[in-house]
Amino acid sequence: MRVKPQAEKASCVNDFLDLARVRQDMRSDRELAQALQVGSPSVSGWRSGKIHPRPMTCMKLAELAELPLGLVLGNICETFAPTEAEAALWRKLAEQSFPKASA
Repeated sequence: MRVKPQAEKASCVNDFLDLARVRQDMRSDRELAQALQVGSPSVSGWRSGKIHPRPMTCMKLAELAELPLGLVLGNICETFAPTEAEAALWRKLAEQSFPKASA
């Protein structure tokens, strides 16, 4: 079984939440919660690492953060994956979703 510390789980989600707020010029997590069509306690739970956004919410979060869905979903699901094998699958999705820099 694979267990990541709460702080590490929260950090991944917080980066996406913060980017969405910046890119959409939102002043609070309450505004973000409204845009994601969830309650403020959900955003709070994500920030603490106790829970993670569901896939449909990840889709909205990716849109607000102006990032590829695979990158957001892959990184969040990798962080919360129960096994290393599942984490590797999500990691691969995230890596394939991020455009490679040209050499």
